[in-house]
Formats: sequence, C-alpha cells, structure tokens
Amino acid sequence: MIKFIKKLPKVELHLHLEGAIRPKTAMAMMRRNRRSFMPESEQDVKTYYRFNNLSEFVLAMRSVTDNITTLEDLRQITNELLANLTEQNVRYVEFDCALQKYINLGFSLKDVVDTIYDTVLAYQGEHDIKVGLVANLLRAHGPGLAIELVEKILAMDHPFVVGVGLSGDETKYPQKLFVKPFKLVNSSRLHSTVHAGEAKGADSVWSALFDLGAERIDHGTRSIEDPRLVDYLVKHRIPLTQCITSNVRLRVVDGRQAHPFGEFYKRGVKVTLNTDDPQVFETSLNNEYIIAAQKFSLDASDLYTIARNGIDASFADDETKSLLTTTLDSQVKTSLEESGSVIFSDAQINDPTVQR
Repeated sequence: MIKFIKKLPKVELHLHLEGAIRPKTAMAMMRRNRRSFMPESEQDVKTYYRFNNLSEFVLAMRSVTDNITTLEDLRQITNELLANLTEQNVRYVEFDCALQKYINLGFSLKDVVDTIYDTVLAYQGEHDIKVGLVANLLRAHGPGLAIELVEKILAMDHPFVVGVGLSGDETKYPQKLFVKPFKLVNSSRLHSTVHAGEAKGADSVWSALFDLGAERIDHGTRSIEDPRLVDYLVKHRIPLTQCITSNVRLRVVDGRQAHPFGEFYKRGVKVTLNTDDPQVFETSLNNEYIIAAQKFSLDASDLYTIARNGIDASFADDETKSLLTTTLDSQVKTSLEESGSVIFSDAQINDPTVQR
C-alpha cells in the first residue's frame, strides 16, 4: 500500500507557503537577519516548532516567517516547496500566501505575485505539476486591510491567482468581520475558502458558509459536533480540506484515532487530505494518506476516492480537472491490482521510506 500511495497522483489544497520553509532555509534566514533566536542547527529550528495550542503556534510561525524579507527568499521557498511536492507525486497544488505581509515590507502586490509565478513557470518547465495561488487574508490584519488587498487583487486580475482564503484565530476574529471583502470576492471570478471549525466549533463553519459564502472549508474538523451541519455538507457537497497531523499537533483533536476524518468520509462528506504546514508539523502528503489508511481502515479504492475529491474540490478549470482525472485513473488502473486492500500497522506509519 505504501507503494500504491507513493505512485498515486495527488492534489493538495490546504498548504501555506510560509509553513513550508525547510529547516535549513529557515536557519539561514534567521541567522542572516540576526533576530532574537539564532539557531545553530536545523534541529534547533525543529525544536523551536513546539507549541501547546494555536496561539503558541502562531507566535512560533511569526518568529520564523518574519525572516522572509526579500523577493529572493520567496523565490527560494517556492522552489523548494515545489520540489517537495514533486517527491510526493503531487500533480496539482493550491498553496496560499499571506500577500499583505510582503506588501507591508514595501513590495508591490504585482512584484510578489510575479516572483512566485515566475518561479512556478520555471519549475514547470522541467516538472509535471500544475499550480494555483490562493491569496490568504490574515484575520489579525483586520477587515480594513482585507478589503484593500482584495480590491488590489481584483484590479490586478492575475491569472495565477485562483482564489482568496481567510486564516488565523477564529476565536478572536469571527467571520462576520470579513463580510465585505468576501462579498467582493464572491462577485468576481475568484473562488473562496475559509479556515473554520478548527479553534471554534460548528457555528464557525456555518458562519463561513452563510456570512462569507465560502465554497470550501479549510479544516472544518469540529463540524462533527453538529450532525445537522454534517448533513448539510454532504447534501451541498461542501469540501473540507482536512489536515490530520496539524489537528493533532494543535490539539484540535485528542490523537489521530479521535480525528473525525474517517467519520466524515463514511458519512459522505467530500474530504481531502492535506498537510497545512508540512515543515512545521514534520509531515508530508504521502504520510497523511498513510495515517488515514491505517487509522480509518481505508483501502486503495477509498484512497482513490479521496484523491478524486481533491480534483473535484480544486479551483482548477474544467480542462485541468479532466487532465488530472485521466492521469489519476490511468495510474490507479495499473497499480490497484498489485496494491490490493492492505491495511497498515502502526510500525508502517513511521516507515523511513515515506517521504517527509
């Protein structure tokens, strides 16, 4: 089954560029900028990523990402992220970027987006991966800056930008604060996705759907607390971009087995597997598939369905979705027979051959 997962063409939809900085790269940036924390090794960076809740996580992330100070930094971390995704056989990714952060450093929106886009184009010249950018609105920046950023994004109308997302502490910055920017998004060609049901319960997901008009929910883990909401998600085919390891590390759930991913899947919710911040949580998309298969007794056909969910839930155009589906079907057809319906043991979760 590990072989099947590695060969499975995958889609990732919930991935933060700033959470995908390799420890070696983070160490170099932090030492260059001579901030308060000066790591001596990559392990020092990994040790720094220790936290007990979402608030501590945000502080740890900020201490690292504040060291992204040049467009060359953006170019490097984008290129390294794409290389990591290629190792996971990811054929389509939508990663988000906190664009306002770089505007605050004095760069123009166009320069930031073009830097990432040009890096992607150069990488695509040698690798088979399709990419869309989601502009991430940070709740902590407030609704005023969110409106300004959305207006700039719409005016720029860059083809690389496929959607707008909202992330950050939903307990301090509820969805209703961001109705205006999402009204602009929803009246444009851009798609919308909102982090909800992570730090807050099902009411936050309802608000994301009805106050902001979100097409997709990032996490949505605590939707399980409201059976009526789960039924709504199934009926209206609202995707949840689930991140098992992230939810465990941030104590959204009490361990892998307690994660509702399996129940969502069983009930018919359109769930996808994702890494969120792979370098912070020391995981990979292959690893998330292995965890899901082992903990929720999923076989190869289930994993195919989850991979297909990723294609369907993406903001890609119909032509791209068709190509991705053809690639997925072709690979599964050739490997399903040899993979069978093997279930994983706990030992296999930590198999050293799994890409991290």
